Amino acid sequence: MKKMILLLAALAGMKATYANPSPAMISGNCALKTANGMKLYNVREGRLVEFASTTLDKEHNFAFAIPVPAAGYYYIAMSVDGKASRNNIRVYLQSGEQVTLDIQDDKGHYSVVKGGEENKLLYAWQQLIGPLKSKASLNDTTTYRAFFPAVDAIQPAVATFKKSIHTKNGTFNRLLTMTVDADMESTAMGILVMPRSTHPDKKQMPAYYNTILQPKRYCAANILELGEGADLVQRYTMLAASRVDSITLANRVELSLSVLCNDTLKGVWLVNDFRSYRSLEKFDAVYTPYQKYLMTDNMQKALFDTRKALSTFKKGTAGYNFSFPGINGDTVTLASLKGKVVLVDMWATWCGPCKKEIPFMKELEAAMHGKNVAFVSISTDKAEDKEKWKAFVKAQNMGGIQLFAGGWSDMQKFYDVNGIPRFMVFDKQGNIVSVDAPRPSMPELKPLLESLL
Repeated sequence: MKKMILLLAALAGMKATYANPSPAMISGNCALKTANGMKLYNVREGRLVEFASTTLDKEHNFAFAIPVPAAGYYYIAMSVDGKASRNNIRVYLQSGEQVTLDIQDDKGHYSVVKGGEENKLLYAWQQLIGPLKSKASLNDTTTYRAFFPAVDAIQPAVATFKKSIHTKNGTFNRLLTMTVDADMESTAMGILVMPRSTHPDKKQMPAYYNTILQPKRYCAANILELGEGADLVQRYTMLAASRVDSITLANRVELSLSVLCNDTLKGVWLVNDFRSYRSLEKFDAVYTPYQKYLMTDNMQKALFDTRKALSTFKKGTAGYNFSFPGINGDTVTLASLKGKVVLVDMWATWCGPCKKEIPFMKELEAAMHGKNVAFVSISTDKAEDKEKWKAFVKAQNMGGIQLFAGGWSDMQKFYDVNGIPRFMVFDKQGNIVSVDAPRPSMPELKPLLESLL
């Protein structure tokens, strides 16, 4: 009986431990006198995202407490007046982890004063790979002639280190093993993509490069657990694709994606490539066929933000390709209306000024009956008011194309619509004529539409 009680108590303790994870702590000292702050980053889809920041005290000490840490890598960097150093330090955090660092400079030199076996082993790896990384950095003038022998020379030590990865934490063991391969591959590729006085041809590369630059090398998204994962995908894609065929403006995207065998990684590559464009028309022409790879909310947001940044809203620029369900269940997009002049009315059943425009809209529709004009009303009523919207449309005998946005949609956000009603006009090619057009009650609207026919 006594043994049973002790067992139940132990199980209860285990349950409490898993139900209430302990905070993790990163603390330490930064010796660089010009530094006045520290930044902490976590990882999102292979990139560093600022998680927290703090100032250094008079003795240049710092501390971060993470109440509910997600097990995995975090990165820390010193900062000067809010600007972070490019050389960050990778640490592993989990529930209850206590890490103390002694940071010597902004070049990545540090020591682990306190930490679990995971962080001590991670530190050992970063000390091993550090000199090779330095040779491939922008600040180093080493060329491939000196770098390639260093790559070959470190291979036995890397193999030995991988055999030493056997902590009690199986999740960490998998992560560090992947990290070793990823760091080596990214560093080896770095000498080929960084500006150098001379670059090798394929025949001059060590055999190691033939293994890491094969097409379909990356077929799993777990590489994105690394804060450098997205950059690694970018380096690999550029180098591996160039081995398959000559990269041109016409084939660049298709060829680059062809060497990746994971749809999430394809999405990561696409998002990174967004910054290559300065024209919304060119951007849409290239990326429309590949939007299926933008699978996460972050990728969709990047697409939205890029299109918004590229759009000037000036006459003649491409309009936002909205997509909303119609009152009969069909989906209508701006692209589906190509060939027609499009008048868009953003409105809601609760909006008094919107309702005042309805009779004038009906008059305008009747006057232009048979003309190649699409009258599109987009309701911004809340999702829960959809039936109310349907009843209102029916009761008012509203014509045209009735669409339901279900709240303040991406289209409103895209055009910075802060109030309704809002009328917009697009030409037969879906290009902007006006994103703040006259209302139907104004005499200027009808001549504007007629001028576009």
